[in-house]
Amino acid sequence: MNPTGLKPRFRSLYRQSTPGSNINEDGAGFHGRFAWIVDGATGITDERLTAEASDAAWMAGLIGERLQVLAGSGRMGDGILGGLEAEIRGAFDAATSHVPELDDHHAPFACLGLIEVRETDGGLLLEGRFLGDIVALVPSRDGIRRWTDERAKPFERKTLAALGAGGREPGRIPEVVKRQILENRAHLNRSGGYFVVNPRRAWAGCELRFEAEVRAGAPVVLATDGFMRLVDLFGTYTDETLHARLAEGRGDELMQELRERERGDRMADAYPRVKAHDDATVLVIAAETYG
Repeated sequence: MNPTGLKPRFRSLYRQSTPGSNINEDGAGFHGRFAWIVDGATGITDERLTAEASDAAWMAGLIGERLQVLAGSGRMGDGILGGLEAEIRGAFDAATSHVPELDDHHAPFACLGLIEVRETDGGLLLEGRFLGDIVALVPSRDGIRRWTDERAKPFERKTLAALGAGGREPGRIPEVVKRQILENRAHLNRSGGYFVVNPRRAWAGCELRFEAEVRAGAPVVLATDGFMRLVDLFGTYTDETLHARLAEGRGDELMQELRERERGDRMADAYPRVKAHDDATVLVIAAETYG
C-alpha cells in the first residue's frame, strides 16, 4: 500500500515531431506513469503491406495507440511490453492476410523507448526500457545520464561504409546501401545482433534497462535519433547543453536549427548519413505525484 496516498505520473513540458519527408514515421506519448517515443522503419520491399501511408507509419501509430491502452491497464512495464508484442503480432497478421508469402525482412519495425516512474521511499524512481537508438536524457545526482540501446551501432557503421562506396543522390538510397541494410536485418532480434519492436520476431524481454532517482518536476527528455543529430551528427550540442536548452523551453528553436543544418548539407557530404532529412521527435516530461 502507498503510505502517502499519492500516485506518480508524468506531465508534459514540451512535445514536437516533424517529418523528414512527406510521411512522419515517429510517434510519442504519455499516460499516467508511462511515457514513450517510437521511431518506425519500413521493411525492405517495394510493396506497401498495410493500409497506411507507409508500413513504418502504421507500426508507429499502432504502438502509440496500444501503449495508451496498456498504460492505463494497471500493468507494470514488463507486462506492458509482453502485451504489446502479442497485440502487434496479431494486428500485423491481420493487416497482411492478403499477402501470400511474407519474409521476416519485409516487415516494418520500430525503435522504442519506454520509461516508467515509480514512487520509492521519499522519492521518485525512473525505469527505462529501450530497444534501438531512442535516447533519454535523465537528470540525476551525478549529472545528465544518457539512456539508449547501442547494439545496432556496429551494423550502422557497415551501412555508412557502404554509403561512402555507393555514391549519393538526394532522395535515393544506393543499391549497395540497400544490400547492406538487408544484410544487417538478418541479425535483427537475434543473439549477437540488435533488438527492436518487430511483428514477426520476438523482442519483449530483450530490451536494455536503466534506472535513476529523480526529483519531482525535473525535465526528462526522450528523443529519436533524428532529433539527436544535433549532438551525435552535427556536434552542435552535448547531452548536457541540449538538455539545458530544452529545459529552458527552446525546443522550437532547436528543431529549426536542426532542419537548417540538414538543408545546409543537402548532399550529406560534410555529415554522411543515409537520410539527408530524418523524422525528428522530442518529448520533454516531468515526473510528479498527485492525488
